[in-house]
Amino acid sequence: MFHDAGACSSSLVRSAFVLGLAASGFIACAGRAPIEAAASAQSSGAAGARQRPRAPDGVVLDPLPLSPPPVARGSARGVLALREPTGEDAVVELLQSFLEGWQHESLDALMALVAPDAGLLEGADHGHAALVDSWRQRLRAHDYGRLDGADLVRPERIERWEWDELGMSQTPARPASMRPGDVFVRAPLEVTRVGGERVFGDVVVMILKRQNGHLRIAAYGENDAR
Repeated sequence: MFHDAGACSSSLVRSAFVLGLAASGFIACAGRAPIEAAASAQSSGAAGARQRPRAPDGVVLDPLPLSPPPVARGSARGVLALREPTGEDAVVELLQSFLEGWQHESLDALMALVAPDAGLLEGADHGHAALVDSWRQRLRAHDYGRLDGADLVRPERIERWEWDELGMSQTPARPASMRPGDVFVRAPLEVTRVGGERVFGDVVVMILKRQNGHLRIAAYGENDAR
């Protein structure tokens, strides 16, 4: 009778142990299932995101603001469009090339530096033909070749003004033929005579205009020093 009770007790223990293992396996499976399901869903979402092409971000284009006409300088109020000033080197280079044309007695070299509609600043006839005839006659009448090699102008004495800088109390009057964007130049000459004969005025004056990225003579004149 005692032997049967021990066997029964052992059987009960084994049964409890088996049930415990089964319960543990069930709990482990139950806990692993949500984790695997979440990982699977996350993987599926990432794959779907890779498969869908990303749409480009929208770009909002503002209309270009209206700009005022460019000027050389202005007050510190409102919106200003400042024009790039004409380089001093460009003015000096043109003047030196122009005077070398006289020294080489080359009408072609002179005409290469003028605009197609260039004329005289003073005189009854301001047209282009009058300018060409005036220079041709002077080249025939005077020996400009004797000036070859002479320094006719000093760069530091050359004066220049933009259109909107003229007509003030401390600047020359604005020539009637000058237009916005033009440059007025005044250059005193160092040599004006050849062998006692006057071949230039004391001061060369020009209106220069920008043409195809270069400065060209739009109007020409000579004045006596005052």
